[in-house]
Amino acid sequence: MEVRRNMSSHIPSSVIRCFRRIVKREPTRARRATNVWLRHHADGIRGDVLGIGSGADEDREGGTYRDYFSKCCSYTTSDIRAEIGCDLVLNACSMPEIRDETYDCIFCSGVLEHVDDYGSTLREIARILKREGVLLMGFAFRQGIHGAPKDYWRFTEHGIRHVLLDGYEILDLTAMDDSVTGFPVAYWVKAKKR
Repeated sequence: MEVRRNMSSHIPSSVIRCFRRIVKREPTRARRATNVWLRHHADGIRGDVLGIGSGADEDREGGTYRDYFSKCCSYTTSDIRAEIGCDLVLNACSMPEIRDETYDCIFCSGVLEHVDDYGSTLREIARILKREGVLLMGFAFRQGIHGAPKDYWRFTEHGIRHVLLDGYEILDLTAMDDSVTGFPVAYWVKAKKR
């Protein structure tokens, strides 16, 4: 008696594609769009850059985000865990080890949804960013739970405008992969500190 069956005929093709992308670590449509956006906005950044939540700094297309900031003076990576291999180990909610107005640019991707007090994180970023410094920040929206149990928030375009209202001028706010109308995977913002 043969019991073996071809299970792939019972699994939707979208699930199979997603699994293959995860296993092969192929970049998603949203990741590719994000990288295009970041290359464009990082290209003109000069001065000192801090990447918050940098992890291994990989862009999932074979490069590093450090390479996007080709005109900067220094690029420092940071994460909350030492084992990642970043330059600084810090908690984005409280960064007393960094002086006020130290950086010309803060690059922050995939962080705010994982901190229990995103307001503290935004205040700390504003504190260490120089006046008229640039914030390049990604905000999760249509993303599955990841990094559980520390996955707390999702941000709409209106929520992003609200949380940045007092301290920043928003120069660009772009939805990434809005293949589901009105429900993008993420938003990226370029803002200038007032």
